[in-house]
Amino acid sequence: PAEFRLQKTLSAEPGKVFSREALLDKLYDDYRVVTDRTIDSHIKNLRRKLEQLDEQTSFIRTVYGMGYRWEAGSCEVV
Repeated sequence: PAEFRLQKTLSAEPGKVFSREALLDKLYDDYRVVTDRTIDSHIKNLRRKLEQLDEQTSFIRTVYGMGYRWEAGSCEVV
């Protein structure tokens, strides 16, 4: 469920850079204690799954020092 919410959040606004903190707020609304590095684990898992769909496309880009963004033009999950 967390990876699905992560993909939905990123793909809803292609090109927008989301900080780890912003993504944590979107993923966990039950106020559980998680670190911002939890997002990195979810991103890694999500990238691996998306790669199975299309090895040539990088759907999620890391923006150094800022966070992550969904590449414009990639498929959107609704």
